[in-house]
Amino acid sequence: MKPFVSGKNLRNLILDFGGVIYQINHLKQIETFATLGVKDFGELYSQAVQSPLFADFECGKITPEKMMETISRLLDVKDAGREKIIDAWNSILVGFDDDAVKLIGKLKIRYRLFLLSNTNQLHYNVFIGEYSEKYSADFNKQFEKTYWSFKIGLRKPDEQIYRLVMRDNQLDPEKTLFIDDSQQNVTGAEKSGMPAVLLSKGQRLADIFDENGNLILH
Repeated sequence: MKPFVSGKNLRNLILDFGGVIYQINHLKQIETFATLGVKDFGELYSQAVQSPLFADFECGKITPEKMMETISRLLDVKDAGREKIIDAWNSILVGFDDDAVKLIGKLKIRYRLFLLSNTNQLHYNVFIGEYSEKYSADFNKQFEKTYWSFKIGLRKPDEQIYRLVMRDNQLDPEKTLFIDDSQQNVTGAEKSGMPAVLLSKGQRLADIFDENGNLILH
């Protein structure tokens, strides 16, 4: 399915979080774990992403405590202490894209605005607190509804999660657009019948909308 890119009939926007609204840095996480003595974290992390363990954590099937215990054992960093391991895990989080945050204020006036994100409880606690402190507001309230994988037990690119959002809010696919920075997630959305567009590397949310919130993707 080709992405729906005409702004004329666009009524509903569904946004990803990491890489779209919030900046992340995998290299920083690798470097932080290296300070704990884990020299091949990048390879181990890639393996973990493909494992049921990681998926279960993002679907809320494993508690943060259990996940940190497992990471400690797998990476052999038990002597580092729980707090240092959590800090290393969260070091991937950089911060909100201020331009994206400003744009969301305009988008929520113009469109029905939703959020659909794969994340886990530990990361969620950090960036929700960060938003509240930096912008003096509740991040979740910037959207009509937010869908966090660890809260709903589903994650992208499972087609069920896209259908859930559309069914839950009675969205017309022909008037809806999903925006993500992962080709895998965009493909999953399109397979489910949800039009989607990929934010390519280096491209920002503010690059595909004008200052009034009009879609300018061609």
